[in-house]
Amino acid sequence: MARSTDPARPRSREGKISPRFFERSVRPHLGSRRPDLLVGPRTGVDVGVVRAPAGRALIVKTDPLYVEPLLGWDRAAWFAFQILASDLTTSGRKPDWGAIDLLVPPETPDGVVARILRVLGREARRLGTALVTGHTGRYAGVSFPMVGSGTLLAMAPRNAFLTTASIPTGAVLLVARTPAVEAVGMLATFYPDLVRDRLGSADLRRAAGFTRQMTTVPDALRAAAAGLKTDGVWAMHDAAEGGLRRAVWEMAVASGRGLDVDLAGVWVDPVVQRVGHLFGFDPLSASSQGTLLLAVQPSRAEDVISALSRGGARVSRIGRFSARGAPAKDRGRSLSPPARDSYWSVVQRRGLPQRPPG
Repeated sequence: MARSTDPARPRSREGKISPRFFERSVRPHLGSRRPDLLVGPRTGVDVGVVRAPAGRALIVKTDPLYVEPLLGWDRAAWFAFQILASDLTTSGRKPDWGAIDLLVPPETPDGVVARILRVLGREARRLGTALVTGHTGRYAGVSFPMVGSGTLLAMAPRNAFLTTASIPTGAVLLVARTPAVEAVGMLATFYPDLVRDRLGSADLRRAAGFTRQMTTVPDALRAAAAGLKTDGVWAMHDAAEGGLRRAVWEMAVASGRGLDVDLAGVWVDPVVQRVGHLFGFDPLSASSQGTLLLAVQPSRAEDVISALSRGGARVSRIGRFSARGAPAKDRGRSLSPPARDSYWSVVQRRGLPQRPPG
């Protein structure tokens, strides 16, 4: 997911490692090969899964704890939890347990630390999640927004969870909500005067309101409730770093299947189009925590779309998965991920306003 920590850093060093680096330098060093590991680290797979007793599976997700002070402390802590929960709930399950490692700069006031923890706890309670362990402390060298990490876990029957590694041939690909949800919300927060001066107060309000939509948790749980696998959803994936284009490509890589899509058929909110034009970024390649991709059983696609629509999501049907080993194509042309998240490019170019110390 695209989380810019220092606009002065060289562009080539920011963000998630490349799939090539993962295969060369991460995959060979994953510890013991245990027979109870059902789903391990793979490009485009949001969770790991371990076999548990009595026909169950333990689902695990770890991500950075990203707290952006420019959002305001409450919204920032809310978003930090949503990043974790959005990935975990692509499995079709709510998180049962969690662990939070909150590391803040030495000058951070007690009140700020307490506020972040209070919001994290509130969001955990809303999903029925118990925070069972963790660590909180002040340390030199730590800076917002990257202030630790979090892990969420869920228990499920072994046949009742989803991953992008198990998408069958023929599954239909849906997109819930507009792309670039996160990019637009964050840019309106970082540069409100520019958005207001160029697009007007109404567009600023709408764009800034996207910060309340930077989660896929409600849509993922609503889709899962409509049915799993042959009864509905085969897999879900949130469009974070690299945006929708990368997320679509990752689903093809994770499943090992071909994919025929028409990315021109994705609905893009008019405000997203205008903000994208203002800042010069491609909405399809911009960070989009809040946009959910779903691989769906064809006969159940309309039911899943109806369930998502009842939650206020506009849904685009953009393609279909094909045979194992076939290529991924967008309108007949080879589909590849963007070289760089276009939201990051804007932030790198413009720099960020100064963050409050606490």
